[in-house]
Amino acid sequence: MPVEAHELACLHQGLSYFRTADYYAAHDAWEEVWQGLRGYPRLFWQGMIQVVVGAYHYSNGNRRGCQGQWQKALQKCDTLLTLEAFQAPAQVQHVHAMLVHSLAAVERNDDPLPALQTFATAVMSEAWFTFV
Repeated sequence: MPVEAHELACLHQGLSYFRTADYYAAHDAWEEVWQGLRGYPRLFWQGMIQVVVGAYHYSNGNRRGCQGQWQKALQKCDTLLTLEAFQAPAQVQHVHAMLVHSLAAVERNDDPLPALQTFATAVMSEAWFTFV
């Protein structure tokens, strides 16, 4: 199903916000698209929203809230990766690996946000927007 211009603009804006560490705004932009999705894309983008919400919590000193959101996003990745009818795109594998790394950093009391920013700028791209 082709992505509509408004949805595409929201996805781009969300990525831009993510790359500049404006996690709350990224959440808002992606949630606007997520609300209209169904099936696997809905599950994937809900996980991405949880990634940025977790980062928002961490940046505001709420470590527990961060871990909870990232655990939920990791569960969504696990679900997508284990569904036989779903050919897990590389995006899901990248998000899964990033979440495992970031949760381990939080457990070690290391700041996970620099690695998250690297993920946002070096791994995530507009090519991911085809997964809607």
